[in-house]
Amino acid sequence: MIKSKSIVLPIVFLAVFSILIILGTVFAFVSLDNGELGVYNYNAYPTRIKLGLDLSGGAYAVYRVDRDNLPDSMTDGENDEQEIEMAIEGTRASLESLLFNKGYTEAQVSVYGDTIRVEVPDVEDPERIFELIGRPSSLEFKEYTDAETVNDTLMTGDEIAETGVIYNSETGYYEVALKFTSAGSDKFADITSDLTGKYLGIYINGEYVMHATVSEAITGGQCTISGSYSYEDAYDLAVQIQAGTFPLQLIMEESSTLTATLGDSAIRAGVIAGLVGLALIMIYLIAIYRLMGVAASLALAYYTMTYVFFLAVFPWVQLTLSGIAGILLSIGMAVDANVIIFERIKEEYAKGKSMRMSVSEGFKRSLGAIIDGNVTTIIGAVVLMLVGASTIKGFGITLLIGIILSLITSLLITRIVLKAIMAFHSEKHASMYALKRVVEDDDDDNVSETEQTEVSEKNKGGVTA
Repeated sequence: MIKSKSIVLPIVFLAVFSILIILGTVFAFVSLDNGELGVYNYNAYPTRIKLGLDLSGGAYAVYRVDRDNLPDSMTDGENDEQEIEMAIEGTRASLESLLFNKGYTEAQVSVYGDTIRVEVPDVEDPERIFELIGRPSSLEFKEYTDAETVNDTLMTGDEIAETGVIYNSETGYYEVALKFTSAGSDKFADITSDLTGKYLGIYINGEYVMHATVSEAITGGQCTISGSYSYEDAYDLAVQIQAGTFPLQLIMEESSTLTATLGDSAIRAGVIAGLVGLALIMIYLIAIYRLMGVAASLALAYYTMTYVFFLAVFPWVQLTLSGIAGILLSIGMAVDANVIIFERIKEEYAKGKSMRMSVSEGFKRSLGAIIDGNVTTIIGAVVLMLVGASTIKGFGITLLIGIILSLITSLLITRIVLKAIMAFHSEKHASMYALKRVVEDDDDDNVSETEQTEVSEKNKGGVTA
């Protein structure tokens, strides 16, 4: 007999969990226009996902290497052309890294001789970005005495490895963060050590920007350029400085927009296909594993809305066909983990263990196989993100997000939901969970689980003195 007190908590959990799934699904997939239900405009999660070139189009620009302003090291030797080719490839890699760090993970940078073609998807103001890339800034550090005096350059932007934008909560303005190379870090430490108690000035394109008192040697290899910068101002300055660190100077020859090769109809068809596929998976799980399949289906619903949310808010996601492939693969692995767990539970129950013990042992014994399979996939996704081409990086990012969420869903959410459902049933309801075991009698005849349960019920009774 099931005590009424023992099912209060499962009832509350399942009710709250179901409400969260319903509300989460509404917020994930339903957009509201101004005035509906008395709220402001609300855009569903899928509409916030940044799309790649093949789904939403974008813009492109073609740059030409400025051979009239090549570094002296590339014009005074026998291997000049080889050095120029290496510098062009270095510029291409720097451009791709710059765009990736700014959130354009699906940007494509290609080299054709002395020209570099840059394609950026889903950009509101591409001209601004392209002009900044083609208009590099010259950053110089000099000793500052007064506004009229121009001292010798102590350090240039060549020793800068990365730039970024940070917010200073004390001033309320944005700042440009600089990170130096290893050689630049040592050089900057020496400069600030020599200028302790003096002023260090920062100049962009020969124009004075700011100066600061050097109180001590800066050995961390990082510094910031501060001022009354809005985010747009700081971002523009950061891009210009980063472009100034390219091995070669670039001249923009043309830029234009790109149309989507697939368009809205393909996106709509993909969403419908995904939802139909997910529904068929849930039907299959319920048909094969019954109430265990119900628990897995609820967990998959939670997984789906959470996955869409992270795709919408994660800054490096730009969805393309390869990214969609990563989503489908991670969903498949989430279902695969549930199948492994449920089959292990069935094996444990067939050995004679109780339902609850079988569930605990099933999750415990399947943990190693699931972790091993998913960790190898995570490693592969990380490698694709780090060294893959731009289109492959999108696949790696969506796959990585999906695999991590699938681990949480299959090992934690499914288990909690399944135990909550099992609180309403006893051992005699094992068939509702697709659990059965075969017991052999002395005549080697098989006795079904139902018959065994009936015998067990008949043998129950009180013992009196």
